[in-house]
Amino acid sequence: MPEQKSMGIRIGQLLVAQGVLTEEQVERIVEQQREVGRPFGDLAERMFDVDPDAVERAWIDQYLAFGTEAELNDQRIDQEALDLLSRRQAWQFRVLPLRREADELVVATSREHLRRAVNFAWRRLEEPLYFLIVRPAQLEQYLMHHYPWPGAQSLPEAG
Repeated sequence: MPEQKSMGIRIGQLLVAQGVLTEEQVERIVEQQREVGRPFGDLAERMFDVDPDAVERAWIDQYLAFGTEAELNDQRIDQEALDLLSRRQAWQFRVLPLRREADELVVATSREHLRRAVNFAWRRLEEPLYFLIVRPAQLEQYLMHHYPWPGAQSLPEAG
């Protein structure tokens, strides 16, 4: 696990700071998370009817706090990771699998697509994930390079 991931803010802390959850609710979610292995935000939505937009804002703040903003030019990209998705999936969900690092798949997306990318990746890839946030234009440039598809930028995004 990259060192930078041990620093930063937990999503529960961010939701408490937003006034969305209490400390007690966070503790209940963490207990449930240990039992079922689902993402914290997903459980917060299910257990306490937390607005998905609040979870999305917290995810973005959390990822940015972890120092996950990245330049794709600086990233190693392995073909094995790219082969995990079809070009339609990559474009529709704006997800770029980069490589496996330790026990996680490192994936790039933009902050605008983070929620959609996380939801898709959890369902489709079924392995521990670590997201890097990149600029939308750079993400599209790399998607076009690795998943070439003329006209893909005009594909409807999954909602």
